[in-house]
Amino acid sequence: MKLQEKLLREYVSFLLEAPLGVEQQIGYGKNYHTLDPQPITWEDYPGLEYNIAVDPDGSVWASVEVLDYPEMSTPERKWADEATAMAWIRNEYDALHRRLMNSKSE
Repeated sequence: MKLQEKLLREYVSFLLEAPLGVEQQIGYGKNYHTLDPQPITWEDYPGLEYNIAVDPDGSVWASVEVLDYPEMSTPERKWADEATAMAWIRNEYDALHRRLMNSKSE
């Protein structure tokens, strides 16, 4: 009986110490349904690119380019700082992405 108990204890402790699932590189928000667990962000929208440049005086120039429809691209705009420019770029990305999705569904 002692040998069976010892083997059972070893087996249970082995099961408890074994890692469950596949170890992921990133923490919260893991996507277990795909091979690539990296999150998809607004910067990954297909067909859109943004340009940002800083002048020596600290002002920032930004524009958004629509690769398949150049007429939808925005002209360059001047901003006081990079945070404001990035907020504008993100809003433009969202609006243009919605327009592109709506035009493809028709």
